[in-house]
Amino acid sequence: MALRDEVNIETIRNEIAMDSTHTEINIIVEGATDAKLFEDFTDEDKCTIYQVKNRENVINLMQQLADINKNGYTIGIVDDDQNRLLGIEALPPNTLYTDTNDIETMIFWSAAFPKIARHLFAYDKTPDNAEIKKTHQMLMDRALHVGELRIVDKRNGWGLSFKDGGSKKDLDFGKFINWKSDMTYNGDDDLVTAVKGHSHRPEINNNDAKTGLIALRKEKHKPWEIVVGHDLTKVIALSLKKMLGKKETKNYEREQVEVSFRLAYSLDDFRNTQLYQNMNSMMEHHKIVFLK
Repeated sequence: MALRDEVNIETIRNEIAMDSTHTEINIIVEGATDAKLFEDFTDEDKCTIYQVKNRENVINLMQQLADINKNGYTIGIVDDDQNRLLGIEALPPNTLYTDTNDIETMIFWSAAFPKIARHLFAYDKTPDNAEIKKTHQMLMDRALHVGELRIVDKRNGWGLSFKDGGSKKDLDFGKFINWKSDMTYNGDDDLVTAVKGHSHRPEINNNDAKTGLIALRKEKHKPWEIVVGHDLTKVIALSLKKMLGKKETKNYEREQVEVSFRLAYSLDDFRNTQLYQNMNSMMEHHKIVFLK
């Protein structure tokens, strides 16, 4: 079976531990959308994909399997979520990071993006390569600012919220990106103020946050180490709202953009990733061809 419904990690651990046939490779992923993506790239006769809701459950399950020496035919896949840059996490054996911070940013830096841009941004005419490159740069730059503040927040232990701030609403990116005119970034003060307000943390000093941002930028990290997929798809949704107007806004929320990303991502794109190479290398001694 290629894809299993979500169950608790104890059930999965016991099922894998009791399997003595060793005719399949098990893949443990964070949730349903990741599971569906990897289902497209694996042989359903040689692979079982388990979804376990979040990255903490993947890591916990992979550690449990390693502790009982039952992880030999199992691969765990988790989003990086800036952990490599921060150096704050040691993964269990047979657990792999995505190439970039998460699936969405891995797709963004792949050959799939021009296809995405031609479909999502094809309003008056199909954008040419120069326009696609310009759009790619703009989207990256806007999402980069938010990713930078995420890192500064983690380094300082402030506990800022970039998603649900208690009101069950996402952070309003329109408070620091001028989407109604030209998608310009309004500056670090507006970003910090918006995130502080969303997080109900008015006591955090804007200057402290900006000092942290300046120090981080001097470190010269690669954008793919910083940009987070949630931020990127929110920026794209804002850009589409600007382009299409309020009438079409409902059709381009973050969730719809994420679906568009995953549908555009091909097997050839995946074969070009380090993740694909690592998965193959990790299991090649079993002589089971589980990846397409």
